[in-house]
Amino acid sequence: MSLLASHVKEKPISDRIVQLKQHLLTSPYEADIERARYYTRTWKQMEKVPPAMRAAQALRETLHNMSIRIDDDELLVGAKTFKPVASVLGIERNLISAAIRKAILLREGKLSEEGLKALSRMGGHSPDFDHEVYNMPEEVYRELKEEILPYWEGKDLQSLKGEFWEKRGVDRDATEVAHSVDLQGHIIIGLRRVLDIGFNGIYEWAGKALGELKKDSEDYEVGKDFYQAVQVAARAVCDFSNRYAALAEEIAQGKEGQRRKELLEIAERCRWTPANTPRNFIEALQSIWMTQVVLAISYGDDGVHTVGRLDQLLYPHYQHDVEKGLITREEALEFLEEYLIKVSHFLVFGPNNVTIGGVDQNGENATNELSYLFLDANDSLGGGLRKSFSVRISANTLRTFLERACQTLRLGAGIAFFNDDVIIRDLRKDGYSLEDARDYAIVGCAEPTGSCNNNGYTAGTGIHLTQVLEIALNEGCRLRDGKRVGAPISSASTFKTFEDVKEAFLGQLSYIADAAVRHGDIKDEIIAKYFPNPLLSSTIEGCLESGRDIAQGGARYSHVTLGAQGLATAVNSLNAIRWAVFDEKLLTMEELVNHLRNNFTDAENVRQLLFRKAPKYGNDDPRADELAEWVTKVLEQEVRSHKSRVMGGCYRPLLVSSGTQIIEGLSCGASADGRLSRMPVSNGISPSNGTESNGATAVLHSVSKACKACFSSGTTFNMNLSPGLIKTDEGLGKLASMIEAYFLLGGRHIQFNPVDAETLKDAQRHPENYSDLIVKVSGYSFRFIDLSKSLQDDIIARTGFGEI
Repeated sequence: MSLLASHVKEKPISDRIVQLKQHLLTSPYEADIERARYYTRTWKQMEKVPPAMRAAQALRETLHNMSIRIDDDELLVGAKTFKPVASVLGIERNLISAAIRKAILLREGKLSEEGLKALSRMGGHSPDFDHEVYNMPEEVYRELKEEILPYWEGKDLQSLKGEFWEKRGVDRDATEVAHSVDLQGHIIIGLRRVLDIGFNGIYEWAGKALGELKKDSEDYEVGKDFYQAVQVAARAVCDFSNRYAALAEEIAQGKEGQRRKELLEIAERCRWTPANTPRNFIEALQSIWMTQVVLAISYGDDGVHTVGRLDQLLYPHYQHDVEKGLITREEALEFLEEYLIKVSHFLVFGPNNVTIGGVDQNGENATNELSYLFLDANDSLGGGLRKSFSVRISANTLRTFLERACQTLRLGAGIAFFNDDVIIRDLRKDGYSLEDARDYAIVGCAEPTGSCNNNGYTAGTGIHLTQVLEIALNEGCRLRDGKRVGAPISSASTFKTFEDVKEAFLGQLSYIADAAVRHGDIKDEIIAKYFPNPLLSSTIEGCLESGRDIAQGGARYSHVTLGAQGLATAVNSLNAIRWAVFDEKLLTMEELVNHLRNNFTDAENVRQLLFRKAPKYGNDDPRADELAEWVTKVLEQEVRSHKSRVMGGCYRPLLVSSGTQIIEGLSCGASADGRLSRMPVSNGISPSNGTESNGATAVLHSVSKACKACFSSGTTFNMNLSPGLIKTDEGLGKLASMIEAYFLLGGRHIQFNPVDAETLKDAQRHPENYSDLIVKVSGYSFRFIDLSKSLQDDIIARTGFGEI
């Protein structure tokens, strides 16, 4: 057996796992409002109670009353909703999810079926995917409309944010170019603490710390509220797990043989974990899963709570059990298969992302047997599931592991590669110790943060680079309607040199970034004051020690992200301006801006000239790449010039598009690279679709130059590969060598869609034949047939490389 194949699973997938997967794939996406019901009920009763205790009591009420189930084939138990596939509504932050909002509009006749299809084309899910939500039962609709939503009007984060904006005189118009989404989240949850001491240990820690608080301290009331709330939340989690234990014992009474034995073992596991330190591998996995479940309930699905380095966290338990003969490799593998099916129940990508490989805190290779087992579990399950792996690669990584990870691409997308050297460098600039930087994990799509010890908060506030350049050319106004959304500056007709263009771009970048930070700080202030999360905080290193919630800066490391999108579109547009106006003098600035205002009407020849002849990022062209380096450098400098007013940490830069390149494009006028108004912009740090003409190697050279700036919150780089390239071991070897070379050049992240455009087009025509087809959208993986057509088209339009 070759080294490459030495860790490939040989045992066929069990009938039990087949049934669990099939049940997930055939379960529709439904509306589940139990969490919203019990949180609303508690908020009504406890409006005068301190915020942390109110949050803890709402969680306790929910965990005590929500419906639970244990399905026939389950060995790992716990679910965030009673419905098999449903989102947990974080009702206190945002009145309602987008899908349910559209469902209510449909039911009330305020949105037609055609209107729904039009909204779907803007991005997100397909109408078929959201079908069951749109057809929610009458009793669910009435409870939402008559009881839940009326209470939260004016009390949720979204409403309070608007109120605070008015009081602070915030420039609302700047939100056209800057955005601040109503969430924080995107955190590597504190599984290390849960595995080390359990929630009983957390309860005791909070009690001891509460007793040591000094009553004459000005922070006494805040600390008291926090520690008491942690105790309520920790006890609620233990009671919730005991509910599953009791249910397992109840079901066992009507069973015989193997299933009765399994149910009694489930009951024993649930009574012990996550309350206590797990005694074996299976208990550790149950503890991890139940912790994910309760944290999703406490925050709402959109919190994006990621599990981090599971191969490191679980390995001591696995190693112990194997050495003692308590578990076989095959038995552990089947439990990992079930776990990956479990996390695929999360629709919001992030909880589905597992980090494996890389170095340990001493800088030594940390890849272990579980790193391979996770890949084996992934491969045996095949496609169709919303799961992903972030594979850390260092100079110490064995070539066999890199090739094994590449092999996973034969089954489709769902894996991404990260460069330890670059990311550790970036995190050190954020203030991480060397040991903690080495222990990073990937949160959400592709964002590096420390493990279990920080408020990663990598999403929620951002700017649109394409629109920053647009308003720089148009006196601070949008092209499509002339509305002023930026700083008032001189007309582009006064620009005499390309340096004038760059200066205008910098001015608007600073203006919009400042507006985004002010928006984000207000949101963070509201969350810290009204919506703390004592359960999440209790698991994060630093919070129990400091007596402060994670939203109040209690974590060991606190930082905020300011994201950006559309790098290649902005860079190519700058290149086109320099080439056409100042180098070749084919147009004046005034003529170019007029063409943009008119969306190139009656000027198709000009558009084609700009699109086909001007230098393009992604072709290893020094002229284009110089501007990519410049844009990323000044963007990093601008972002890092800001500090969080609420949590105290620095703002970190990000270049990740979560499928939102479609929505951003809809808000942008035509751009100087030849892109028409309302068309998508580029995604992440990737070149614009269809502009890479010099092959895959040239793309790698260009992108690696843009990675010189320390984008410590991450960048996403997507490539489409012909699946034929990796059919042979030789092809896999070439791909592994390409990744190694790219990382030596300084690349930060890379991921692949190993599928050709014709296959994707056929999946659009015949979705029934492609239930297992998973693709990388931008940072995240999703089933292709569940995406909106606009996102599908964007993925199809990416350049497909037939050789590497």
